[in-house]
Amino acid sequence: MSLFNGRNNIFSNSRQGIPKFPVSLQEKNLGKDTRQKIDQWLHDVKPFFDEMKDKQSQISAEYSTVYQLKKQRKLVERPLIILFFTNTAGGYAAEKILKEVLEEHFNAIVNVFFVDINVDHPQTLNRDVGDYMQKLAESLETGEPTTTCFAPIGGYKVMTSFGYIVGSFLGYPTAYLHEDNQIFHQIPPVPIQMDLDLIQQYSTLLRKCQADYIDFESLTYQEQNFVRKFHSLFTLEEGMVCLNPFGCFMLERTKYSYLLQTKYFVSKQVQNIIEKSKHQSLFITQQMRELVKKLKTGEGRLSELQHEMEFKGINQQSTKFHLYKGASNGQTAFRLAYKYDESNDILYANYLWLDHDRYEREAAQGKGLYEEVSSFTDMTEEAIQLKG
Repeated sequence: MSLFNGRNNIFSNSRQGIPKFPVSLQEKNLGKDTRQKIDQWLHDVKPFFDEMKDKQSQISAEYSTVYQLKKQRKLVERPLIILFFTNTAGGYAAEKILKEVLEEHFNAIVNVFFVDINVDHPQTLNRDVGDYMQKLAESLETGEPTTTCFAPIGGYKVMTSFGYIVGSFLGYPTAYLHEDNQIFHQIPPVPIQMDLDLIQQYSTLLRKCQADYIDFESLTYQEQNFVRKFHSLFTLEEGMVCLNPFGCFMLERTKYSYLLQTKYFVSKQVQNIIEKSKHQSLFITQQMRELVKKLKTGEGRLSELQHEMEFKGINQQSTKFHLYKGASNGQTAFRLAYKYDESNDILYANYLWLDHDRYEREAAQGKGLYEEVSSFTDMTEEAIQLKG
């Protein structure tokens, strides 16, 4: 990320006199001790913040992009800026710095999302990139190409490459800023189309390839030809085939998306919160998708997926729903009473909390755990394509 690696940038690791970053920027183990070290480093570099007022081109690519938009009078008085960071030490520190300065210098509303990108593990990376593309698409759909600047800069190169694909699919040109000379470029989107009739015909194969690697030789002659014809949707290596991140993304955003998507059913209480909290709707739906991801991949910790175990007063044998302890976006905590029907791939959202203190009080009493609070409504379309 240019914030720490740019040759002439204020917070560059190679700059003389600036405190050395305490851990590797790529460190993924963000335990309490690591966070404390980074927080201390952020405190130590605070005096360097004053330099930003006179060195707008020496902060980061993200900052420079927004600054150039302002110079060109293309920035509104209260812009909404959505930032993506990796779940790494560098991402943690960069979020703290950039969120503060963008809010202060540009009067911006800054929303932040963290993603996992494990470049050292191909199978995990496949899933991580697909998740990143989905979150990025949801964020872009809150705006539209004529009024939104899309700039997939910084981070791993794979994020820039697949980011361009997402932008193209949604009709967004990609903005690029050459940091050394501060020249602003725009790359036009490339039209992307699919033969949807064939997609419908081979839906069973696509679901199998989405779930796992399949032996290519076990496929029928027609299925093998389909994979070869649509090779851009698949990863084929060492005789095994699966959908690649581009394939998953494309199929989840066509009229046949129901073939691959989880269904989301919500109670009236959850539906009312989503409808009344429009500014949090993107956060809520992404957290529900994150829950499903953890349930499907087995990556979630039991203490997160069954948080009711932490409450001693709850009768564990009588509960019909689990408690999910989700993330916080800096304003709101996501807590959900849910159950997941694995055989039919349906998430039932029974009771939702966005207030942590209220959650602690009501969850301890078993609110939303023992019975359905109302009938459920299918909100799959809103959960996938909800516009904040």
